[in-house]
Amino acid sequence: MITIPMKVCSKINCNKLIDFRKTYCDEHKELQRESKVNYDSLRYERDSKYRGFYNKKEWKHARRSSMLRHDWLCQECLRNGLYTEADVVDHIIELRDDWDKRLDQSNLQPLCNACHNVKTIREKNKRKEKSN
Repeated sequence: MITIPMKVCSKINCNKLIDFRKTYCDEHKELQRESKVNYDSLRYERDSKYRGFYNKKEWKHARRSSMLRHDWLCQECLRNGLYTEADVVDHIIELRDDWDKRLDQSNLQPLCNACHNVKTIREKNKRKEKSN
């Protein structure tokens, strides 16, 4: 018989045990929908300029050029002696920091999802430290 791990509901001060794949107990499950709606609306307002940019033809052309120039290989893995296919093209200097470099090929690098996630977390932490 397989036992499913349990965890505590994410609602503050609710100690009900729930399936580890869920976030809230049945009593508080509406909070998950509410949280998602709030997050999506804030992100839409905050990032509308950037989201629009990624849908433009200029970005798609710059992205493809960068991938071709680097043979579709993750540049971070390559620096570590690994050959991994790139999934995304990353801005070395973030758009938020320098909008003018958004299409500059010297500011673009193909990365695999794993390397891109590590870089994103590192940059978020740096931003947090600067604001504190």
